[in-house]
Amino acid sequence: MTNYYAELIKKREQLLPIILDSGVSTELERKGAIMRNGQWSGCVAIDDYKKLVETHIAYINAGADIITVNSYASSRLMLGPAGLGDEVQRINRLNISAAVEAREKTGAKVSIAGSISHVLPFADGVEGAKQQPVILTEELTNCYKEMISIFDNEGVDLILLEMMSIPVRMTPLFDCASQSSLPIWCGLSAKRETPSVQLTSWHDTTVSFRDIVIQACQYDFDAIGIMHTSVDAIEAALVEIKNHFSGMLMAYPDSGYFVAPNWQFEDIIEPQVLLEYAKGWRENGCLIFGGCCGLGPEHTAALSELK
Repeated sequence: MTNYYAELIKKREQLLPIILDSGVSTELERKGAIMRNGQWSGCVAIDDYKKLVETHIAYINAGADIITVNSYASSRLMLGPAGLGDEVQRINRLNISAAVEAREKTGAKVSIAGSISHVLPFADGVEGAKQQPVILTEELTNCYKEMISIFDNEGVDLILLEMMSIPVRMTPLFDCASQSSLPIWCGLSAKRETPSVQLTSWHDTTVSFRDIVIQACQYDFDAIGIMHTSVDAIEAALVEIKNHFSGMLMAYPDSGYFVAPNWQFEDIIEPQVLLEYAKGWRENGCLIFGGCCGLGPEHTAALSELK
């Protein structure tokens, strides 16, 4: 356990809220960073490193206790098909370096979370949930091992599994992550067509959310939560997670929607409205609060009022 992560444990022991940053990739897009076709924000570290550092600093200044490495879209699964396989190591070391530089420049005692997902290259103009190409387990495993090795060796404080919602891709990632010496936080994603129906996996409505919760709970994760999910579905998701998990709960919704390669900043939730929702999640036992795609430093600042 790093000294930075130990600070989070102190907060947990005192039942104090922990503030995770909000969307890194979408904030980079708002700042004018290039979203590459297929790879989304995966190459910002080499395209606009300074902007990446500035984005992390903005979240630290807004009150985040944790900043997230911009590695969601920079695994070999994403970069390899674009002919960037030789750049995977360099890009991800730069991703981590940008977060570390932001922490050093501000002098803040924030933790750095290495983000990893089972995401594959995006098809331009296609809505995110419809992208489910088949990929071999061996290829997934090799990619996950590579990313986790980078995190283990480059100075992050925890690993954040993001947008977990496809069971066959989740299992090899969970197995690989469990071999790391770093704490693991698992972010699940869900959706529902109407408030009266059951939650499903975000990617596949034939898979129940309960099933992916149960799958995640087979592993020794420090935290499990709901992320990249509509704000009005968060409470129900937290209740489901609580039914199976006794560790730290986290919640960080999205707002707007994705049509590759760009986020659509439409009907973005107001920061103070998000704060009111978060107060309700806290009553349900949630300890970790943040934002995902579409939400920015202004939302982090509002959530920091929970402290």
